[in-house]
Amino acid sequence: MRLLVVKFSGLRGALAATAGLRSVRDRHPSAHVTFVTLPGSEPALEGCPAIVDVVGADPQAGTFSLLAHLRRQRFDAAVALGSHPAAVRLVALSGAKLRVCAGQPAWWVRPFLHRKVVGSIVDPHEVARDHEVLARALGFHAEAPAMWFAPSRMQEHGLLVEEGRYAVIHPGSRRPERILEIDKWAAVARTLLASRAVERIVVSAGPTGAERIMAEAICGLIGPAAMSTRGRLRFSQLARLIKESRLFLGSDSSVLQLAAAAGAPIVGVFGPSDYARARPWGGVHRVVRVDTSRYEGEPQADYLARMDRALARITALQVEQAAEEVLRITAP
Repeated sequence: MRLLVVKFSGLRGALAATAGLRSVRDRHPSAHVTFVTLPGSEPALEGCPAIVDVVGADPQAGTFSLLAHLRRQRFDAAVALGSHPAAVRLVALSGAKLRVCAGQPAWWVRPFLHRKVVGSIVDPHEVARDHEVLARALGFHAEAPAMWFAPSRMQEHGLLVEEGRYAVIHPGSRRPERILEIDKWAAVARTLLASRAVERIVVSAGPTGAERIMAEAICGLIGPAAMSTRGRLRFSQLARLIKESRLFLGSDSSVLQLAAAAGAPIVGVFGPSDYARARPWGGVHRVVRVDTSRYEGEPQADYLARMDRALARITALQVEQAAEEVLRITAP
């Protein structure tokens, strides 16, 4: 079977789709999957053996040449995940024998589609939603498995740390309001070191200057037992680093989902995030989060201002207690 999957999303959204592709591979071992996503999201799919071809495409730049390329592939089925209109258009016009999308497409696209996956999905998590769309499209029934970043696709990270004797902290996030204060992360790290749960702390940083500076600042507050990745690791190298760690701690980000895909024990910190959609999927994890419900009669401006300050209500002690529980559960 030749399958086309289109989902214009970031790293986290691309990772979420891999659970559904794992179920597809279980039922169609020889399936040839082509995945179309946004440029920059390709690394999240490197660990999914079901995918043979990954295409990064910017829908704002036009998709005519991409569509011509896809039509020549003669797909047996094409599925649009998410709600991006360009994804639905590509699938509708792909020429695949079976063309399916999630949700209600524009009126002019509907005649080109064979099926629309609508209706209530019990679990609002992005993994569950993508899995349900693929399951309904291809006619199978299964629980959504873990996301897929195969150990065989992980690459050596080159850091001088001993497997199982260090913790990874990823404090960064694409959204500033989701970032916990660096002094709290440092306090958590010092507690982990003092308890001898780990011997080293690795602070993960993305490639941006702001994340690298934040990681170095946290390392400075922790002391000589801490080291930064300095934004130098590829996604596949970071996956290996996290998989071999004793514990992963981080804010709501694509790296938190990578930790879940890698199967690491996790402590996630959630402030003004869509927790139901983006919580760690599978594995042993604990979450520290604040209530993001809107008060009755609360003005929108007041609610947004309160959400900007939401993470300030989370304490280092709460994160430490969550880490202690995860470490106790996963003790060898």
